[in-house]
Amino acid sequence: MAQEDEAVAIESLNDEKRPGNVTAHDEPVRSSEEGKTTDGGIILIPQPSSNAQDPLNWPMSKKATIVATLFLAMFVGFSAPFCGQLNINQQAALYNKTPVQITYFNSAASAGLATGGYLWWPLSNKFGPSSIIFWTLFGQLAAQIWAPMMTQPSQYAPYLASRYLSAFFGVTVSVLGPRYLVDMFFLHQRGRAFTVLHLALNFGASAGPTFAGFVAAHSYWPVEYWWSVGLTGLTIIIVFIFLEDTSYDRTFASNRVKPNSFLRDRMDTFFPGSKVVSTQHVWSHTAKMAITPFKIAIAPVVLIIAGFDAISFGFYVALNALTPVWLQLPVKAGGIYGWDVTQNASFTFIHWVGFIVGLVYGHFLSDRIPLWLVARNKQNKWKPEYRLYALWPTNFVLMPLGLGLVGCAMQYRLHWVVMALGQFFVTIGSLVSIPVTVNYICECFIRTHTVEATLVLNSMRLFLGLSINFFINPWIAAVGIGWVYGMMAFFSVFAFMFLVVLMIWGHGIRKKTPFGTSESEEGQHVLTKSREMNLGI
Repeated sequence: MAQEDEAVAIESLNDEKRPGNVTAHDEPVRSSEEGKTTDGGIILIPQPSSNAQDPLNWPMSKKATIVATLFLAMFVGFSAPFCGQLNINQQAALYNKTPVQITYFNSAASAGLATGGYLWWPLSNKFGPSSIIFWTLFGQLAAQIWAPMMTQPSQYAPYLASRYLSAFFGVTVSVLGPRYLVDMFFLHQRGRAFTVLHLALNFGASAGPTFAGFVAAHSYWPVEYWWSVGLTGLTIIIVFIFLEDTSYDRTFASNRVKPNSFLRDRMDTFFPGSKVVSTQHVWSHTAKMAITPFKIAIAPVVLIIAGFDAISFGFYVALNALTPVWLQLPVKAGGIYGWDVTQNASFTFIHWVGFIVGLVYGHFLSDRIPLWLVARNKQNKWKPEYRLYALWPTNFVLMPLGLGLVGCAMQYRLHWVVMALGQFFVTIGSLVSIPVTVNYICECFIRTHTVEATLVLNSMRLFLGLSINFFINPWIAAVGIGWVYGMMAFFSVFAFMFLVVLMIWGHGIRKKTPFGTSESEEGQHVLTKSREMNLGI
């Protein structure tokens, strides 16, 4: 009977793909005694208002356009700081540094990503998140122009500073973007939405070096930055045209009415005046809001998720930052492959394949697995921890296996295909884990401090990746390069135990959040009674 019930549950969840039922692009709704629901029998959480200006009521085409705009802005934000990741030998010769010292710019960029949000978050409450995203793109544009101008041997420090500022301005969407998704999408859609948006994070950090490597493979290294300058300028125009304000208070009687004039709406959204902000905050209130992330940072649930992310994502960052050193190190100097920049850039396409596989996995399973667990829990109630179960195959199996394969390839000088397979597995684990954990943290603070929790998680995630370049050589000297990656594999398995703790005791851990900052959607009914009867529960 258990197997029959499981089959019925899966079949019922698959019915949302059939004609006439709910899909990610078509959300017909109806009213029932439980409230508004989809045709597939899923209760809409949160319940939309009757106002057409409510972002939950917007057509999927408009939501998709906003997500695509945020995707492009996040892609630029994470690709620009890492453009110089592959062409390290020319920079090492110019600045009279070792290749590993050149990779310190990855640490400078990670520091910018870890700190920028602490400024942009409080300012977004004063001027609106869309305005902050728009204007920080200009800051990143300036940083991208600055970097290729640093062509003197004495300009190593200014070059690192340009990488810090590029990331400092570029992190904005990863901090503010999740709020747009929470505003526009229902609970049963968010997994897919978060997967799509956060693809830009990993894809940008990988594709930026790939594009730059091909551009500058047979040229002097400053050339590799100019394509990102053009893309950043184009992104500013696209953001100005398509990015919409999604703030909407369903308990507030006088939300902003969007003007009929397109130009007037754009001026209200992006220029001083704060007309898209429902509450006009004075600067003293803005300063108080800047303190909130530090309160949330001590919440046990945030610390546990951040511990997992810091290890799993930190090793992915370290892999990206250090792989060019290992691949391009001449064989006569102890290297394995002795590749040039073009070969290294071609190798990075393995990350692209991993992104595609991870995107497909996240699209089809990041929402279905939690819904399946709801159908099986006999109470038809939502738990945020259901989100985390999607990470079992990717982060408990694939990521440790991938790190182990990279270590074996390095230690025993195996064919590059082994190295590629390992990086492929690690990439899948990284791509899937980020949207799932960010989505989980957002849902833990869904009615209180979504952005602040995301900000803290984003910054804590980067600490290991920021610092690993400084101690990788002593680590290798102590245990050998094979066991460096072998230890990373075991650490990844250990980090997954943090998620297991939340799967088992997550409810109690969330209740221990200080300052009354945690309020989730736990306990809400997700399936209608008719659907419960169809499932036999």
